[in-house]
Amino acid sequence: MKQLLRGLFLLLFCILTLGFFPHVVSRVYAATTTSISTNLSDYGGSVPQYKKFELTFTLNTTYTNPFNPDEAQIDGHFTSPTGKTLTQPAFYYQNYTVSGIGSSETYTKSGTPVWKIRFSPSEVGTYQYMISDKTGTITGASGSFAVSSSVDPGFIQVSTKNGRYFEYTNGTPFIGLGLDISWWQQENQRIGFYQYYLNRMNEYKANLARVWMTNSGINQTWIMSVQDKILGADYNLEEAWAFDYILNQAELKNVKFLLTIDDVNQYGSNWGDNLYNSSNGGPCSYPACIFTNTTAKTNQRRLFRYLVARYGYSPSILSWEFFNEINEMEWITSNWNWQDAINWHQEMGQYVKSVDAHKHMTNTSTGSFKTFPELYNALPEMSFGQIHFYYVPGWQWAISDPAGQDMANLVRYYSFEVYSSVTNKPSIIGEWGLVNSGWTDNTTYLNSDDKGVHLHNGSWAALMSGMASTGLSWHWGYHKTHDTKWWQHYLALANYFAGIDVTNLTVLKPVNVTFTFPAPSGGSAPAPSPDNRAAAFTSTNSKLRAMGLKNTNNEYIWIQNSDNTWWNYVHGTAVSNQSGTVSVLGLVSNASYSVEWWDAYTGAITKTETLTANSNGTIGLPITNLSNDLAVKLIKSGSEVPTVTTVPFSHCLPLGDVNCSGKVDSNDVLSLLPIYGRLTPVPNQEDLDDSGKINMIDLSILLRNFGSVKP
Repeated sequence: MKQLLRGLFLLLFCILTLGFFPHVVSRVYAATTTSISTNLSDYGGSVPQYKKFELTFTLNTTYTNPFNPDEAQIDGHFTSPTGKTLTQPAFYYQNYTVSGIGSSETYTKSGTPVWKIRFSPSEVGTYQYMISDKTGTITGASGSFAVSSSVDPGFIQVSTKNGRYFEYTNGTPFIGLGLDISWWQQENQRIGFYQYYLNRMNEYKANLARVWMTNSGINQTWIMSVQDKILGADYNLEEAWAFDYILNQAELKNVKFLLTIDDVNQYGSNWGDNLYNSSNGGPCSYPACIFTNTTAKTNQRRLFRYLVARYGYSPSILSWEFFNEINEMEWITSNWNWQDAINWHQEMGQYVKSVDAHKHMTNTSTGSFKTFPELYNALPEMSFGQIHFYYVPGWQWAISDPAGQDMANLVRYYSFEVYSSVTNKPSIIGEWGLVNSGWTDNTTYLNSDDKGVHLHNGSWAALMSGMASTGLSWHWGYHKTHDTKWWQHYLALANYFAGIDVTNLTVLKPVNVTFTFPAPSGGSAPAPSPDNRAAAFTSTNSKLRAMGLKNTNNEYIWIQNSDNTWWNYVHGTAVSNQSGTVSVLGLVSNASYSVEWWDAYTGAITKTETLTANSNGTIGLPITNLSNDLAVKLIKSGSEVPTVTTVPFSHCLPLGDVNCSGKVDSNDVLSLLPIYGRLTPVPNQEDLDDSGKINMIDLSILLRNFGSVKP
């Protein structure tokens, strides 16, 4: 009888175990690697600081869902030369090859799925690593690698010198210059679409792009999606591979991505095709449920872990942006609770920080022309603030029209609002531009503004109002339409701001701007924040506007003919040149200043002189016949003049590999041919002979090396 009872007990135990804890019996012991390799040969045996160290391996164990860390929690553990321990998740990977870049891309699987761990070391010396799963150390998965010093400045973080700005790990300031490039629009032009923008950004020294994913909509072919088939499973490894390629190009072009992970519209107009919708097998019967439902949050964490594992190695990820305009869900869901959304951002921010060995910044974005300090200011998980606004004809619910007819004035207004609301953190304008009453591109105005007057004035106004970046223009398509006239504005700003020390950099109170706009006709607008700062400028001409920044010794000033607006330009309204004196107040009495006069359109110094402040600490800047705008630097004599360090341009090898893929192939030909004959004002990959023009010599070099691979 005892033997019978013992047998029944064992049978019952097995049934319960199989039924309720299948992972317990599927594998008790840690896995063993069946193959493992590294990418050390890419660097000649020593990984440069902040470059990708990659482990590729296979295991003797299979998983029902390799995207579920409750089943397949595989991690890489790294010990630095100084003894710091860091953990970076592994991810499931399928390799692909691509053809037709520049025309119609075709993706083909290459090999079988493997596991990868990507990690970027920050210290020089020898790192130790080992790989584990849920049950312990994986056999055959440990080792070491050497790290050599490099000129790479590292990852971007909030500045330790001035919390209003960003800086690299090595302390070099990062001033963002860029635009939104939110989606690729056509699935057969994923890489080719981004190649154009990354090439142009590199040529004109733009360095920041806001790039979107949607990870809740089903089969979203027009935009990058990792999760678009099954919630929490069967991730889209083809599109994930395409973004590997795009991110690698961004690294080569010195462009950073503000990576937006999901969009509020997937919970509005696209809710019927949303993976979280209970009608599609998801856990939620209404959109706002995603902030409180346990199953929804489990799948969100699962996705974040995968994205961090796959892309978190890269210094070209500026920040993980959880949502585009998440506050707009208020208008599209029942059971809305803003505090639930705030709590969700705190929870997910903490989770992402816990799995990201490289500690990227985390943020979100909001719309409605508002600043939301209860989110950005209150949560340490929100690394910086963000605001979106547009010129919208007849918009009643915020300051927009007619104020936005003078874009410098409108940008300064909203920059000050977010700067005053989100204290001791950087802030950026994540979207802005010219739209129509239906909230689509205002094609009439955007086509007519071929010189990018609104882009120029708004970009200078944002930086001179304390934003950590230019406003990120929503109109990426028109950058291509007006190629290269719009791009030149980034080059001018990059030249001017290069070498500026952000330590103690503060915003000066502008002159000849609108501090209080009237409420829109038929609508309402919140009261503006009061500007109680001391006057920094005076002007003898009310049409000479001045904005600026100041640090311990120097001042940086933008002076605009306020009639030089995009509105006047597109309507053909004549603008009179303006003259007068803009006086700079608050300088050191009787001190001498080196004054640099800059062309704000070319980013070149036009004149240098020495001026002395009077006994009241004032210098008068004479302005004569100003048709558009100019910039000035006042550098106190005896203070260190900023020096600009130029990193020498180098072509990817073998020469002719213009898309830096590691091989000279047909994709490089397709990249070169559309721009044949174009002048290149700055060095770039396509100008293989560095002549300043894409010519027959460049094509000859490419064809001579066709088929060559990276040594």
